[in-house]
Amino acid sequence: MSQRSECPDGPWMASRFNLGVDLPGGRKAVLNTFTGAIAIVKGDTWRRYLQPGGELRASRAGRSPARDLLFSKGFLVPAKVDEVDLVRIRTQSARFSDARLGVTLVPTLACNLACRYCFEGAAQEAGRGKAMTRDMEGEIVCHIAAAARGKKHIDICWFGGEPLLSTKAITRISSRLIPACDRAGVKYSASLVTNGYLLSRETVEALSNCRLRFMQVTVDVPTVEKRDRLGRATIDQVLDNLALAARKLPAYLRINVSSDDEAEFDRLYDDLVRRRLHASLKSIYFAYVFGPECGSLGCRFPASEYPSYVRTVIRERRKARALGLPVNVSCRLEPLGCVATSRSHEVIGPDGLLYKCPEDIGLPERAYGSVSAGAAVKLSSWIPWLTYDWLGDGKCARCPALAGCGGGCPHRRMFQPGQFENIHYCQGYLQDLEDRLRLCAEDSERPRRPGPRRDAVEGRRRR
Repeated sequence: MSQRSECPDGPWMASRFNLGVDLPGGRKAVLNTFTGAIAIVKGDTWRRYLQPGGELRASRAGRSPARDLLFSKGFLVPAKVDEVDLVRIRTQSARFSDARLGVTLVPTLACNLACRYCFEGAAQEAGRGKAMTRDMEGEIVCHIAAAARGKKHIDICWFGGEPLLSTKAITRISSRLIPACDRAGVKYSASLVTNGYLLSRETVEALSNCRLRFMQVTVDVPTVEKRDRLGRATIDQVLDNLALAARKLPAYLRINVSSDDEAEFDRLYDDLVRRRLHASLKSIYFAYVFGPECGSLGCRFPASEYPSYVRTVIRERRKARALGLPVNVSCRLEPLGCVATSRSHEVIGPDGLLYKCPEDIGLPERAYGSVSAGAAVKLSSWIPWLTYDWLGDGKCARCPALAGCGGGCPHRRMFQPGQFENIHYCQGYLQDLEDRLRLCAEDSERPRRPGPRRDAVEGRRRR
């Protein structure tokens, strides 16, 4: 939903979703978390017009092109508009859109690594539905083809377990779905989430025919969290594989941060630059590791408080950017929030059961259906996701990030109540968003040089 390009007569008020951070020279960078617009203004403009809570009355004669622009970008709104209603309307429109079908497809729950925070750990240890059969592949293709009718776009996310343990299943299913979508005039795209250990040259070649718009490879700091089932380190092999794969496929790197280890970050950056991944990666981002609901049996993963994680990321984000690494600082916010709350998104386990969230795979009691023809829908497992509403949370309603945060992870809210409060998630989220806003403003005024800063890299290596 867009704002009108021409604003009405007053009274106007500053949007409740304006978030401002200080810049040098008494200026402010302002993000509107509903529209995603960013403006750099004088401090006086922020205080008079854009700081939430103020009201600006103006007649048509008192307007100016600058004020019209602020209105068109959502920084000013009519005084009688309830902006939470605008968020609700936009969320519902995105949630029930029929234009796109999203499928998270899990060909296997098995994994070659043993990450103790894995949310599928309990299912893996119980041996539930580890790999997809050839017959099930056929049923899944039929199910997806039927679900895609009338859609404009279908997007498959290959997930696991470790999906590359089932590379042949990925290529077989892709070889059937892609031409079927082409014949029906449906745009097809896919992505892949992998730990990267099996990204051999042959595997990359096979994946190049699967229309991957990107792949995500995950590493950990500290690296001890990503070891194979014999306890051996995997980081060097993963980065070598990533360097090979990134030449052929668009690649993103996710760094799971389970604890602060500055020396490990430094080694990782050196390893990335040495392999020239600063030039071939699309983006790098840092991710928080939650304590899992259904991790490995007996797992008690000590998740740190979220603000502590954010302080680590703010420091490391700047260090990585100084080396020319393509760190993601975007303030772009998704209107829907979590795709699990969308009617047109489903998760398919290796046994053909349908879920709304990947964290529930391997828990058949949380499945809402099956790919088998004529299978009934279990409404008690389906409706809560489509009626999920964080806008009624009193604390969320007072937050300027409400329009983009989505209330945090809905699975945590439903199945791990109190976790957000325990880790102080909201405080950390705002700190992170403010830091990204500040960096976006700096980038808009001072373009960064391409490539790594050799003095910084060499200086660190000498230490």
